[in-house]
Amino acid sequence: MRPWRLGGRSDQRFVISSGSNSTATSTIWLEISYSVDEVQFFHTRNFLHLRSDEFLVTEMEELLEKFKDGEQDSYSFVYILPETAIRLVREKFQYYENDHEEKTSISYFLEIAIDVGAVMGGSAPGMRMINIKLNPIKLEQGIQFMRDLTREIADVYDGKHPNPAGLLQGSSDWHFVRQLNQKAYDRISEDYQERYFSNPSLVEAFDAWLSEMPAGGHILDAGCGHGQPVISRLLEKGFTVTGIDLSPKMLERARDNFPDVKFVNQMTSEITYESEFDGACSLSSLLYLDPIDLSHSIYRLYRALKPGGLLFLYAYEQHPTWRGVPYHVDLHQWMWVWTYSIQEAEQTLEEHGCFKVLKMQDVTTETEKQERIETWRKSVEAAKQLQLENQRKFTPEQLKNSIKISVHSSLAEADPSKPPQNLESRYIVVARRETG
Repeated sequence: MRPWRLGGRSDQRFVISSGSNSTATSTIWLEISYSVDEVQFFHTRNFLHLRSDEFLVTEMEELLEKFKDGEQDSYSFVYILPETAIRLVREKFQYYENDHEEKTSISYFLEIAIDVGAVMGGSAPGMRMINIKLNPIKLEQGIQFMRDLTREIADVYDGKHPNPAGLLQGSSDWHFVRQLNQKAYDRISEDYQERYFSNPSLVEAFDAWLSEMPAGGHILDAGCGHGQPVISRLLEKGFTVTGIDLSPKMLERARDNFPDVKFVNQMTSEITYESEFDGACSLSSLLYLDPIDLSHSIYRLYRALKPGGLLFLYAYEQHPTWRGVPYHVDLHQWMWVWTYSIQEAEQTLEEHGCFKVLKMQDVTTETEKQERIETWRKSVEAAKQLQLENQRKFTPEQLKNSIKISVHSSLAEADPSKPPQNLESRYIVVARRETG
């Protein structure tokens, strides 16, 4: 079990399908691996939902000591569904020796229950489970496993996250994500188009980044797709380009468009280049990876860039007020995608000393801002109408206890004439590869 990050910020709800179970900070991203002789047998990712926005490590360690001393018969992380449930259990069996003397036999087991159906958003909690049960295990092994896990969860709440530099490359690879997203982009490859450079602010920021590159330098386009319009612009400016993408169909288009450019079929988290590039860019690609793949990708880009090399990222933050399961429809396809605020992008780039963020800029156009404000106002009016309907249908106590209804309450109280600052936005980040 490897906890990675919180599911989001304290001001965000965490949404599963049509319901909201908790705040995003009571949700932890983690990966689960079962290996035999150091060879991965089973691997998945999931969420662990806790009872509150803070993790009381001292209280949990006291409970673990009580289990160790026999004062209680289980120690677990089993809270709100959908979730990953982790239990260390003491089982007692009565038997008779020599047909008359009653004895007690004690054994221990470790069980991890993974609610894949709810995390995929496709079923009610508890209806699609994967269970791993190690029975029996030694008490010392179970205690150490739970003690380590407790400390690692506490680290996540303290803002300390696993450093990919200390992990074997490929140890976090999840083939489900790769194959799902590859399939999605293959399907849309023929018709997929991007018009990044119709945005004047993005053009200005991109060209300013290019002006810091050495003439004729080597640039990596991570998540290049079919290459338009980014690779065209890089070649026009006289740079050497390498493109990577997980979609073979996208790369077929790219090779047709740019026969002299080198293209590699891989995810950013799979990069093996060492100090090869003067710069790297990723537009609408890197900052849509889930937190585990993002951490590995940032480290791989760090390794691929020369010391002092510059990274250019473009992304947009979707639904800033909530976070939810990454498996959903995007670009009319089922995909595994995530979203980050500009501040979260900065923190992730800098946290292990890989990059120093030099520039962050909101590049949302005025037209886009007005469209988002209008969409928000319509949502406010819809929430107000729903609130009126709920007040007629439910008692005050029912309204108070209904999670699903309460999700809309803050929106219903909003003033339509005062749009919030945290609407969806497009942004760029420029970061320098540190020399350490």
